[in-house]
Amino acid sequence: MDRKIRRWMVLWLITVLAMAAVATAETTKPVPATTAPLFTEVTLKKGSITQNVIATGSLRFDAAESLRLPEKVTLQTIEVKEGESVSKGQVLARYDEDALKVSLREARDALAAQEKGAAQLLAQQSSDQSIQTAVTGVVKQLNLEAGQMVQQTLEGRAAAVLSCNGLMQVSIEPSEPLILDQAVRVAVGTVTYTGSVARLKNDGSALITFSDARALIDETVQVTLNGNLIGEGKAQANLPYLLYTQSDGVVSSVSVSLNNKVNRNATIYRVSNAEPSREYLETLNDCEDLRQLVISYEEMLESPVFICEVDGIVAQVSAKEGAALQKGTELLKLYAGSALVLDVAVDELDILSVQPGHKGTASLDAIKNVQLPVSVEEISLLGNNNSGITTYTVTLSIQNDERLRSGMNGTATLKVGEALDSVLVPLAALMSDRSGSYVLLKNEREVSETGAPGAKTYVKVGLSDASYAVVAEGLEEGDVVLVRNTALPSTQITQQMQPGLNNMMNPNRQGIPGGGRNP
Repeated sequence: MDRKIRRWMVLWLITVLAMAAVATAETTKPVPATTAPLFTEVTLKKGSITQNVIATGSLRFDAAESLRLPEKVTLQTIEVKEGESVSKGQVLARYDEDALKVSLREARDALAAQEKGAAQLLAQQSSDQSIQTAVTGVVKQLNLEAGQMVQQTLEGRAAAVLSCNGLMQVSIEPSEPLILDQAVRVAVGTVTYTGSVARLKNDGSALITFSDARALIDETVQVTLNGNLIGEGKAQANLPYLLYTQSDGVVSSVSVSLNNKVNRNATIYRVSNAEPSREYLETLNDCEDLRQLVISYEEMLESPVFICEVDGIVAQVSAKEGAALQKGTELLKLYAGSALVLDVAVDELDILSVQPGHKGTASLDAIKNVQLPVSVEEISLLGNNNSGITTYTVTLSIQNDERLRSGMNGTATLKVGEALDSVLVPLAALMSDRSGSYVLLKNEREVSETGAPGAKTYVKVGLSDASYAVVAEGLEEGDVVLVRNTALPSTQITQQMQPGLNNMMNPNRQGIPGGGRNP
């Protein structure tokens, strides 16, 4: 073959191979991937949030009722034991009948003696009585007049006041320096007496004593020294005796006058239409108490047993058989009726949300598929710290159920907050800075003018659960907020790439709950 022809064929082959290589390279060149969006659009809609506090605990009896003996008795037998269930009408203990007969005889004898004493006092009663003083002294004040009702007029005050040591006193603020026992003159009306400086007080005042012959209580007197007035004040008894009385009736006469000197047991007032004496009335009350005691022992002898009045469980047996026991002695303690409560331990992060009266439900481990209504009755102020975690005991009343037993464990769910028909924002959309919480609100003008993905909009939020928060201020229904894909779970990011799912976070969308609970 000609040399030129061979050279041409080689060049052609090289060209074909080069074109094939280029074609192969173009075919295997990677295709650029579509850039994933940074944000997901979420349209805000209305929904509801319920905030719950969940806590665990156990059932206990609320309080033990103390059953006490009605009278002084001796127990022959005690018919129940601790932890035993008892019912209304059941015999709890039996009395020693011989001891009951002795107590009845003693009560009858005491009643007879008391009735005899009452009869003697009755013979001494009169509608006319006198109010007498128990000391000797000078009458300085009379607080009753003829025709007045005694107790209605006195209203707790003394009926009379006497001076018992012959002296009156007056406190003054002297205009001149004084010394103890210094003689001064005291003017009572137109009469002047020699007085004495009895006391000098730290506040600069002085106590002057003088004769009780004339001055009345609260009468103004003047004190002079060397003819000069150095002070004045209101006179008081230096050693007073206040005459109180229990008598009640009408004052028929006043037997003494002011400034009269009277002896011990002297009559100050005479009273008509008086009530019986206090001693007589007290004796009558004692008689009635003894009559009731006799009746009680007679009834106990007819049925010498202690009967249970309510259903319950015996918490503790306190009394002992064969011992003489006084009235009011505790026989036993009884958990009466359905006195069960549920004590739960609430975490310190939740305790301030719980208030008395909050409602909820409780499920017990031992009773499957049953929700019993509960209500917050009491919140302890004392925390229990265990391994750095502090909890507070919250006592819940629980609906009665015959299957409940003390010590059963359970879980309570308490509703502590609720927002209905409110605009909700996903927690993933919320961001914060020094000025507060904000969201990126979709705004086409903002995007076109500044290139920003959305307008920074500050909001106030209220109640929240694990996914959403109630918008209190700053957003409205229908607003579109931008949520960074990095703030969403990876499964949601994948779904957001699919057309038609840009509102999958709508709380009213089927399959997405409109509320939640505190974990």
